[in-house]
Amino acid sequence: MKFEDQIIDNTVSRLLKGEDYRYEVINSINAQFLDFSIQFFKDIVAAKFNFQEINLLWYKKNFILNNQLSSDEIAIYSGINKKTITNICGGAKKDIVVNVAEVNFKYLTHLIRELEEDPDHKLNIQIKITYGDIPVELTLAESLLVLNALATKKIAIRGGAWSSIGKRVEKPLMIELCRICKVDPKHYNADIFKKDKSVLVDREVDFKLYSRSRKEIRCEVKLMGKGNPESADAVIARDSDVFIADTLSSANKKQLESLNIEYLSLKDNNQETNIRNFIKILDKLDVPYER
Repeated sequence: MKFEDQIIDNTVSRLLKGEDYRYEVINSINAQFLDFSIQFFKDIVAAKFNFQEINLLWYKKNFILNNQLSSDEIAIYSGINKKTITNICGGAKKDIVVNVAEVNFKYLTHLIRELEEDPDHKLNIQIKITYGDIPVELTLAESLLVLNALATKKIAIRGGAWSSIGKRVEKPLMIELCRICKVDPKHYNADIFKKDKSVLVDREVDFKLYSRSRKEIRCEVKLMGKGNPESADAVIARDSDVFIADTLSSANKKQLESLNIEYLSLKDNNQETNIRNFIKILDKLDVPYER
């Protein structure tokens, strides 16, 4: 099993047990960052060892003006997030990213040179990397560029992980609930539902259950902080019948109850109680399962 698949499985398990899933997101962020860092250091050794001039051109040539790199990689290596480039320029095509990356690289190197020329500057940082029997040492300027790229990558990974974990866990969570409760697969649908472009309001939902009479029951899943005001809005917008969340505030629950929407607040209980409460929802909505 791939590491990211294991993260999703662990997240589902934590949610059902009423535990905080955020530990798994943090594990994923750290694993991705360490993988990136190791490969980045290997690439630095190769680039630095094969470039003879003692200046920052080796970095610019290999990590900014390298056509084999993706626009995401170029942005990170120049110390700027691709999403930031999109916000600034209104787009992030590769030529735009390269131009912004060059400007940012020039600005960073200018700042670093000012730091090096400061008579009061007494700090010296030198990163030494050894890969196999090949050692390279980075100057202060080179070290600061590398550290800045690593910091930018960590921020990018963190943002992506927190924004995607909810989407990636929705269907596995519902499928696991149905599996534990022995709901026949013909009474649920875990397909990827496409948006209906013929209507003004997006009615896409995360998951569907079906009653004995084949009535469609729309389910919404959302991982969020306590009291998040978006919760009921998301349910209303999608005409949902069931709402599954890791945490719901008292206000959230009252709002859902006023709308006659069934809900499951996972963090309130242990796994046994969560399963029992889900079975109550199945009973109320006449969704068959093995008793």
